[in-house]
Amino acid sequence: MKRLSPFFLSAIVLTLFSCAKEYSLENSSDPNGNGQIIGVDCRISKIAYRDTAGIGTALGSLTAIINSSDNVTKVTLFDSVAFTIDYLSTPFYASDTVFINADEYFLVDLANRRINRLHALLDPTDPFSVQYEIFYFYDTNGYLNQKFYSFTSNPGIPFYLVNYTWLAGSMTHMTGTDLFTGDLVIDADVDYYGNVLPKRFLYIFPDEDKYPYFTQFYNFGVRPTNGPKTIKVRNYDPGNVLRDSAVSSFSSYVMSRDNYVLSVIMTGDDQLGVPAVKSKLSFSYSCK
Repeated sequence: MKRLSPFFLSAIVLTLFSCAKEYSLENSSDPNGNGQIIGVDCRISKIAYRDTAGIGTALGSLTAIINSSDNVTKVTLFDSVAFTIDYLSTPFYASDTVFINADEYFLVDLANRRINRLHALLDPTDPFSVQYEIFYFYDTNGYLNQKFYSFTSNPGIPFYLVNYTWLAGSMTHMTGTDLFTGDLVIDADVDYYGNVLPKRFLYIFPDEDKYPYFTQFYNFGVRPTNGPKTIKVRNYDPGNVLRDSAVSSFSSYVMSRDNYVLSVIMTGDDQLGVPAVKSKLSFSYSCK
């Protein structure tokens, strides 16, 4: 992964701390978050993660710069331990297209601003790599319920299908299937707290291993109604043979007065669909 020089790193850090519309955990004088109000129309702009042991060492963060038009103009993954930037994207907008780099882009439904397609490379570091498309389908209530994968050279022939099952406003089960063989590649179950009802919290897409740095900052339909309690993901070898699994738990939610999540502790295994390592996750928001 390409590293940035100390000069550019300092400039980016100054930019991140100068955004006037950012609201973070430090804004609250109440350690339980009860004294803080985030805002009327806000969404996640930063996920910072910190070790829960000892002094709580900062591990890293994923940050989006969001402009006055509510467009993401920069996505930065920062490693606080190595003090390096591990990923940096400056999305460029052209009508219904969001270029995340020179070769890959999202297509947006301008009527509702939902992502409906991704054009990507099998190897994003190689511009001559095999190209493929992901098509996103939403139900009548605005929930993402299917994703079709197809090679750009054969756009009408999907090779991989992801299905999401929603119950009472939260995604509870997903499957990923190889359409050429019919084999199950991955499945997952998600349990939620019945009494944790956060505003615009994390999307839970357990299969999202390719572009998790963008998922939380773009519109992939309605977000889950409840806060996640456990995520259980299973990966399979051909023939539906279980290969491994990952189980994560979420606890100690700290909420703002207006019901945004300020922090939560994630334990167990890391999840590819959650752009942070197991730790205490703290959230900042950008408000219109």
